[in-house]
Parts: sequence; structure tokens; C-alpha cells
Amino acid sequence: MPVWSRVAVGLVLAVTLLGIAGYQGYSARLGPIIQTQGTTYFNGDGPPAKPVICKSEDEILDAITRVHAKYDHLEGADLEAFEQRATYLKGLPPLRVDKLYVITEDDQIRDGKTVLFIGLKSNCVRSVFSFPAQFYRELTVSDGGA
Repeated sequence: MPVWSRVAVGLVLAVTLLGIAGYQGYSARLGPIIQTQGTTYFNGDGPPAKPVICKSEDEILDAITRVHAKYDHLEGADLEAFEQRATYLKGLPPLRVDKLYVITEDDQIRDGKTVLFIGLKSNCVRSVFSFPAQFYRELTVSDGGA
């Protein structure tokens, strides 16, 4: 076998192996990225999204009553003023809710160190989060006419 044919066969084999390796690397890159925070899917891949179950205001009030909670209820102008103070003092984004229930104490979970925020939009729970009680107290203190 002449030398040039050996070189040609070697080049074809090398290009084929590099093509296969490149394709496998490219395919792996398009797959989901698995990280410590969770898995990121691309192009609509991944498990189907489950529909969000709406918890109504009546269900929230019933749950608040069951745990003998003390709470603040904000809506309308009070909620708007609270959101403005939260944005101005702490840089928080707007909540985009119609009503806000703030659980300050209950007999099962809250120990007075944290408060639970439950935001409702169109009579359906939209957001639930908590902050330290001191943070909430700073936002509810009236600003003395300023």
C-alpha cells in the first residue's frame, strides 16, 4: 500500500472520530444542565409543568383561624403605602397583589422572630414569603408625616 493511501485513510479515520466526538459534545451541551440549585431545561424539554392550584381567601382565613394566628390585613391605600415604604426603605419590588395578609404570631409556627406574608390576586394566593419580624416592624412604623 503506497504511503499517500495510508495517510488518506488515517485522515479520514481522524476526521470521522473527531466528528463523532464533536457531535456527542454538542448533543450533551444541548441537554439539561444539572446544578446544585436544580436542573435547567432548554427548548421546552423537561417534565410537564403542573397547573397551580388556587387557594382562595376563604381557605387562607380558615387556616389562619385554625392556628389562632394574629395577623395584619392590608389592601387598597394601606397596601399601596406599605409597598411604597418597602420599595423606598428596602428596595423591594412591587408585590402586584390585591390583598396582603401578614401572619405575625400563631400557636404552631411563628415564634415572634419571623412573619409570613400571603399575597392574594383575584381571590387566589399569588405569593407566600417570610421576613424577620424586625424587618416588618421597620416597614409598618409610620414615617411621622414625611
